[in-house]
Amino acid sequence: MLNKGVPKTLYMSLLTIVTLLSISFNILAVRGSVMVTGKIVDVDGKSLESVEVRVYSGGSLVTRTYSSSNGVFSLNLESGMYEIQLEKRGYEARSMIVSIPFSGYKDIGLIVLDYSLKFTISLTSLRVKSMAEVSIPVTICNKGFQDELVEIQVETPEGWEAGVYSGSAQIWGLRLTQNEIQNLVMKIRVPFNASGQYELKARALGSTKQENTVSIYVEKAEPQILVSNYLTAQGLGGSTVTFELTIRNPLTKRFTAQISVMTPSSWVGSIVREDGRRLYDVSLDAGESLRALLKISVPENAQPGNHEVRVCAISQEFVSSFSFYIIVAGGTVEPKAYTDTPYVESYAGSSAKFPIEVENTGESDGVVSINVTQLPIGYPWKLSDLSGNILSKVYLKPSEKRRLNLIVEIPPLAEPQTIPFMLEACTQESSSRLNLTLGVLGFYSMSYETQNFYTESTAGSTSGFIIEVKNNGYSFLTNVRPEIINVPDKFKVEYSPEVVRARDPFTGMT
Repeated sequence: MLNKGVPKTLYMSLLTIVTLLSISFNILAVRGSVMVTGKIVDVDGKSLESVEVRVYSGGSLVTRTYSSSNGVFSLNLESGMYEIQLEKRGYEARSMIVSIPFSGYKDIGLIVLDYSLKFTISLTSLRVKSMAEVSIPVTICNKGFQDELVEIQVETPEGWEAGVYSGSAQIWGLRLTQNEIQNLVMKIRVPFNASGQYELKARALGSTKQENTVSIYVEKAEPQILVSNYLTAQGLGGSTVTFELTIRNPLTKRFTAQISVMTPSSWVGSIVREDGRRLYDVSLDAGESLRALLKISVPENAQPGNHEVRVCAISQEFVSSFSFYIIVAGGTVEPKAYTDTPYVESYAGSSAKFPIEVENTGESDGVVSINVTQLPIGYPWKLSDLSGNILSKVYLKPSEKRRLNLIVEIPPLAEPQTIPFMLEACTQESSSRLNLTLGVLGFYSMSYETQNFYTESTAGSTSGFIIEVKNNGYSFLTNVRPEIINVPDKFKVEYSPEVVRARDPFTGMT
């Protein structure tokens, strides 16, 4: 009801003001400002100052602020949904969605920002031997919003070698773009004289410092100076066993060492170069190697069994040794001799060759002696291999065969005959006999000589010639009878003696 004491125009003005005030209060109730706070710390709980806090709504920037020295930030926002982004150089970029109420106060709470640079070593505790080479996977990534220039450092104990590698290239520094990840390898070379507990520190220096510690326990191990592919061989009393040996320098510096051989009592061992010279010491650069031969002489009375021979390389810093084993077989050597040509013919004054094959049918290797018996005196013989080397013994492994030539010299004056004899291949335990036959063929030859081929004589007289007939062959001539041919008509020719019953080789008759 209109108050009659109030003018109508004034009443309408007051009503308008009240209505506008009511509308204004409703708007403030809907769009009231809310205080939003939070605290930013690093992974160690330390407050982070000057972190940029940006607030977005619908992709548009609404407001921004920075954290204080105690890591706290605050800002006023109207109710609604917002994206808050946090950025600080050296730390990861962080984004979160926050719902702001219609009224009151909004505390986001504690926000943890990790470092933008992450340097991770997967293996942090190792147990290795000295001189080992170790490779450890390493990961470096950038989770920040800016590129990172990173310096790589590796701190090692004295005498150690270590570095971070990409393939074969050592990395001292690199640039990482936003969200880039690099998978690398840290290579560590343990020195030969290391022993006990050690620590290595690897650092990545960028906007922040990242450090990892690797703990390594080293067991002392002698450097492998001596190398051979074969460590065991069979031998027999009286034989020589040979091993191929490589002497190498696995260190990172030059070394000099004396070389010695330790053998069982009464055995003899030596190391020789490829040119046959005896080796007493070596001096090799890093990575250099030398090939040599280890020769072991097994005594005749060596007992069956497994015998150790040890080679040592001794320097001022270390002693490296390597063992070889020689098995002296307890079995027997069973020789067998045979031939496809047991009968050979040859002329007196020449030589006869018998092809022989000797085999070891036993279970042990050894030396086989070869001898020839029942040849007459004056028939020397010799045994040779296919290269012409003269020998009287052969060394044969089990099932091994050796082709030889038995050569018998026939004396010049030998009469035609057949001579049976025997070849024997023997050891101390057994023997094999081979029956052979030599057929001696005669060699016959004659010549004549005279002092005059011409004479003068009167008709009815007698004239003579002296003629000497020689036996130039290697065999006796018997019943030698001269024969006259082409005698002129009415000439009478006589000679004396008419028959020579026997004539030695290389002698004549007149």
